[in-house]
Amino acid sequence: MKVSVEDLSSVQKRLEVELPPETVAKELNRAYSRLRKEVKLKGFRKGHAPKELLKRLFRDQVEEEVTERLISETLPQAISQSKLVPVVRPQVSSYESLRENESFSYSVIVDVRPEFDLPDYEGLEVEAMDTEVSEEEVENQLQALQYTFANFKEAPEGHKLEKGNVVIVSVDILEDGEPLPGMSTDSLYIDLGTGEFNLTVEEALFGHQKGETVEVEVTHPEDALNEALAGKTVVYRVQIKEVYVRELPPLDDSFVERLQAGFKDLEELKERIRQRLKKEKERRAEEYLKEQILEQLRAKVDFEVPERFVEYKIEQMVEQMAQNLQEQGQSFEEAGISVERLRQRLRPLAEQQAKEELILEKIAEKENIGVDGPELEARVEQMVRALGARGEELRGVLATSLVPKLIAEKTLRILLEKAKIKQKDDTETSKDQTQTQEG
Repeated sequence: MKVSVEDLSSVQKRLEVELPPETVAKELNRAYSRLRKEVKLKGFRKGHAPKELLKRLFRDQVEEEVTERLISETLPQAISQSKLVPVVRPQVSSYESLRENESFSYSVIVDVRPEFDLPDYEGLEVEAMDTEVSEEEVENQLQALQYTFANFKEAPEGHKLEKGNVVIVSVDILEDGEPLPGMSTDSLYIDLGTGEFNLTVEEALFGHQKGETVEVEVTHPEDALNEALAGKTVVYRVQIKEVYVRELPPLDDSFVERLQAGFKDLEELKERIRQRLKKEKERRAEEYLKEQILEQLRAKVDFEVPERFVEYKIEQMVEQMAQNLQEQGQSFEEAGISVERLRQRLRPLAEQQAKEELILEKIAEKENIGVDGPELEARVEQMVRALGARGEELRGVLATSLVPKLIAEKTLRILLEKAKIKQKDDTETSKDQTQTQEG
C-alpha cells in the first residue's frame, strides 16, 4: 500500500492511498466466491455458477461492495502509516473504478489537530459567584408554586388584561396589510407576561379586554429562526376570545398538604426550597468558574479550528434540539424553525466549543489525564438507562463519544483546583490552599 499526504491547510490534509493489484484481485475473488454460494441461477446447481457468468450478471453490485470493503479495511492502516491524528471521521473524497489485476486508488480528506503552544494554565485568576440564598428568592419560588397550583376562572366582564392572566386568542400576522400564508391560528393559548409567545405582543395586550382586537407592530431580527419572519416588520392582529384569571391558593400549611410531597408544614417546605436553591447556586457558581477558565484559555491561544470539527459540533447541537422538540411532539417545521438559520445561529458556539475541546485535549495529553474503564462504564450505564431501549442499541457509540467529553471534564476540574479564586471581598484563595488548610 502506498500512502501520500497533501497539505490543504494547517488542519486539513488529503490522503492518497494506492492498493496493489494483488490486493484488489484477492478481494474480488473472495466476493465472487461468496456470491457463488448464495445465488441460484437457472441451469446451474447452487454454488456451481461460472465466474464469468457471475461477472456479467452482478459486476456492478460486486465492484460496489468490494470498493466499500477495500476502503473501510485499509483506511485505518493508511491513517496510521501517515501518522495523522483525525479529529473527526475522515471523509472519502474520490476513488477510481475497480479493474481486475490493476491497482486501486482513493483519496480521503483528513481533518487534524492544529499545532499550537499551550499557554500557562495553572493558577488562573477567577472570580467567585455569590451562593447565598435570600428570603426573596425563597418567596419567589413559593409564588411559582402558587402559580402552578392556581385555579383558573373566567374573568369578570370588563376585566383589564394583566400579567399572569391566560387568554385564548386568534392571531393573524400581516405584511403590508395581507396575512402571511400559514402564519394564522384561530385558537392560541397565551400565558401573558411569560414571553413564551412573543413578549412584545403579550405586553401590548395589557389593559385590553375580552372581545377586543389589538394590532401590534413587531420587527423581527435578521437572524430570526423563523425564515418567514426574519428581518421583517409585521403586524400581529390579535383577537381576544377568552380571558382567565388565576386564583392563587394561600401559602399556609393546607397548601403544603395539597402538594402531597411529604412536607409537614410551610416552614419545612421553605427550608427544602432554600436547600435546593443553595445547591443550584453552587452548581452555577462552579460552572461560572469553569467558564472563566475556558474564556482565558481561548484568549491566550490562536489557531485554526478544523471546519469539519465545527460542523460536527453543530450537528450534535441540532440533533439534541430535534430530540427535545420531538419529546414535545413537534418538529422543526411545526415549530417554525429554519434548520439552516439555526445552524448559522449555533456556529459561534460550536467554534467556541471546538476550540475549548482541542485546548483541554492537549492539556490532558501533557498531564497524562485519561479515563479508566469503570468510570467510562458507569457513565455509559447512566446514559443507557436514560435512553431506554434506544440506549442499549447505542451503547458502543455512547462509549466512543463519551471519552473526549470525560477527559475534558476531568481536565477542567484539575484546572479549577489549581485556579486562584477571588472572593467578593477581593481576597484570593486557591483550591489547593483551601484543601490544605481544611486537612
